[in-house]
Amino acid sequence: MKPIRLTIALGLMLVAGVALAKEDPTNPVVLKRVEAMRAMKAQVTLLGDMAVGKAPYDAALAEETAAAFTTTADLVPVLFDAEEDDPASDALPDIWFNRGEFNQKADRLYKAAMGLDWKSAGGLAASMNAVNAACKDCHGRFKM
Repeated sequence: MKPIRLTIALGLMLVAGVALAKEDPTNPVVLKRVEAMRAMKAQVTLLGDMAVGKAPYDAALAEETAAAFTTTADLVPVLFDAEEDDPASDALPDIWFNRGEFNQKADRLYKAAMGLDWKSAGGLAASMNAVNAACKDCHGRFKM
């Protein structure tokens, strides 16, 4: 490909990527939820990377990250108390129509978070399965 074509192609891909990127919610209640979910995703990613050797295992960092994840996981039901929406949110209304089921899934996440074994990479790897399953279960049911 000629340099000018390559530049145009790369530019179009960049524009397309920006166009597909979702904006942050403007509703402050929903934004707080989104930020909490993003934080948990970053924490799970870091713990998972340490568990499988993609990142160096660091016990102190693993402990700190697991504690932060557990704290946020405990807040999930409270973050969804208010039945508020925003066009930039991926949360489904079923959260409020099936609140008991949502709370059960949130409790499963919290229990999995409490079970994180951050004391070794192997323990972390084994205990991450429950966290990943809880995340997938709730997102599969209550997220677009």
